[in-house]
Amino acid sequence: MSPDAHRSGVVDLDPKDPDARRQVDELLSLVAEVSGHPAMGEPSLLAWRAGTEADDLVHRDGTVDGYARLERHGTSVTVEVVVAPGRQEARRALLSAGVARASRPPTTEVRHWIYRHTPADDDAPLSLGFHVERDLLQLRAPLPLAVERPEVDRALVLRTFVPGTDEAAWLEVNNRAFAAHPEQGAWDLETLRRREGAPWFDPDGFVLVEVDGRLAGSCWTKVHRDHEPVLGEIYVISVDPAFQGRGLGRILAVAGLDWLTAHAEVGMLYVDRANDGALALYDSLGFVVDHVDRCYLLEPGRPGGAAGG
Repeated sequence: MSPDAHRSGVVDLDPKDPDARRQVDELLSLVAEVSGHPAMGEPSLLAWRAGTEADDLVHRDGTVDGYARLERHGTSVTVEVVVAPGRQEARRALLSAGVARASRPPTTEVRHWIYRHTPADDDAPLSLGFHVERDLLQLRAPLPLAVERPEVDRALVLRTFVPGTDEAAWLEVNNRAFAAHPEQGAWDLETLRRREGAPWFDPDGFVLVEVDGRLAGSCWTKVHRDHEPVLGEIYVISVDPAFQGRGLGRILAVAGLDWLTAHAEVGMLYVDRANDGALALYDSLGFVVDHVDRCYLLEPGRPGGAAGG
């Protein structure tokens, strides 16, 4: 057992301590069950389950009642914090310790997410020097869609993703479509392969559209069978900037949601609050806001961006 196992407060997670990892697993499951939302963002959850080492911290009060994971991507760090229900003092302590560690050079950006945001959630990150960067809205609509289906031009070819064949072309289009996106715009083959290896992955629900033999966009879906009601998510939808303005977004969204109708009761997706075009599209398809996930940004070294403890 790690010497830290009997200490209270924030300590490093010993990757060789199976009891500590078990307690973190139990905490992640508890928080997901109580909140109805994954305890962390998908990249962090996948990395944790794969055993990928990171700068991990835990908060102990007899047992582990909080966990923080620091994920670094170049000079950007995301600090994920998960605490047992009602343990807000543990959240603040973990966030403060995580930010202090993440803010060391060469870091230029530190991000922190609050899932199912409420106004009270702003207090801790704002007091540490963060500002609100963006709000991600989760939208939902009943399936099947009660809308008229768009006409598909004969020049368009709709087909499903072929693993082992389509990865390179899809990554190229995805990264162009999300070039300015902090999480989605820099995927590599390993990132994509990790999703393909997930239990939920189904290439039949991964719709591609081609124009003159060239990949122009896609709608990748995901079924949440452990949710009640079963949710069918538009996981990633993208259109190559060279093909925007042709109505491909609506065609792809409807095709993906029609496929999901056989597997889920409710359609779901995430969209940035600032994305007026996407919000107008999904409003026309019958989607409404279920909840908001908020991302905070801290820029160490800039005026007002220093982290406090």
